[in-house]
Amino acid sequence: MFKILQILPKRPILKLFEPNCSHNVRTILSQAYYCEDVWNQRLSNPVLQKVNLDDLFYELDQRFNKTKQLNAIDIDVFANAIRDDSLCDELLDVVHKLRITADTCNTLESTSHAVVRVLLQSGKAEELINALDDRLNYGLFLDDYTANLLMDTFWKSKEYTHGARVASQLMLQEEVEHPLFCSFALLHCYNYLLNPTGWPEYAPPPEPEEEVKIRVKYLRNLYGDEHFDLRDGKKIVGKTLAIISKGKNDPLHQSFYVLGLALFGKPDLLRSFTSEVTKPLYKEVFALIPEESNVGEIINQLQTESIDLSNVLIENVKTAAQQTLESDITQQCDTFKKWESDRIQQLEAQKERLKTAKRLQSIEDINKALKEKEERLWFFENEETIDLAIESKVKYYPTRWFGPRRKPKEADASYVPPEVHTKQLG
Repeated sequence: MFKILQILPKRPILKLFEPNCSHNVRTILSQAYYCEDVWNQRLSNPVLQKVNLDDLFYELDQRFNKTKQLNAIDIDVFANAIRDDSLCDELLDVVHKLRITADTCNTLESTSHAVVRVLLQSGKAEELINALDDRLNYGLFLDDYTANLLMDTFWKSKEYTHGARVASQLMLQEEVEHPLFCSFALLHCYNYLLNPTGWPEYAPPPEPEEEVKIRVKYLRNLYGDEHFDLRDGKKIVGKTLAIISKGKNDPLHQSFYVLGLALFGKPDLLRSFTSEVTKPLYKEVFALIPEESNVGEIINQLQTESIDLSNVLIENVKTAAQQTLESDITQQCDTFKKWESDRIQQLEAQKERLKTAKRLQSIEDINKALKEKEERLWFFENEETIDLAIESKVKYYPTRWFGPRRKPKEADASYVPPEVHTKQLG
């Protein structure tokens, strides 16, 4: 159970979601979409107000080192109680430690949202995206609302690579139904492909210098699922575009579907799809197809036209925002309230578990003390039984055999010891 102490905050509460970027570039979403006032209301909770973050982190670290166990509710309280950027590294550390414990399955949804907000307000976008990519070690997952906030912020800071990586997260989670997210994803992926740099490269492990042969029972065939095993940035962006645009009949999404299949390396699907296309598609999208993709013959068979693609994508995002803005804000405010009530319920449940464990330990200590007292009072009556119990606990180890005993050497009867003379000095 975390420790609660009354302290004053070290720094004033910072405004959330203010990345280090130029203020003359406007975000597409309004400030009302960020729901900062409702989000900051969590800090008025007495539990979060009384938490000493330094002491809580120390206690969590010591508990993990001793027992290798952490509670998901403690990590959620720690993440939501952070008010500044002084504990970002500690936050990622405890999130990672929770991930490798058994209680990771009970991680609260508000924990991931709090981690995203804290790292983004601290200007640690690179660390945030890397943690999102490393799902095995951190277990941070996005929802539609949080992904929209991230992509809107990255659009303002012109970090299109980060925006495309955020879009790929929901593609891997197969949650691409939200219209605003889909519009943002197309916008960021298009701008990333205009200048495809900054995507992390995953180098294969180096080959050993000396060939070492090991006998194994069987060989496992190499297999790639073309989903979680993807490492190439262009293939990931291609699959993101293909999944988002699949099944839509307007020229914009059909053009990006063709681009996605080309980047993903699916010429057969591309050939069957282009045979059914009747409308002219956009030339600016096809210009992003690399020459080494070998789909030029298929693309040349399509009718194309030119448009101002950047403005079309931005207007597409604005249209989707107008349709979903009010419903998203209302739903997210209700979600914040639900997270608050869930946190209180989890804390109460943890208190009950601790009380139960304390009572059980107290009963066990009393039983142990009574048993020791009974042994002292009835020692002479149960002396024989006690001796038998002690004897049963004695371990008898078998005698070790060191081989047949050697015969001692016989003394030589003709041996004459040397005479020793003392030398006189003087």
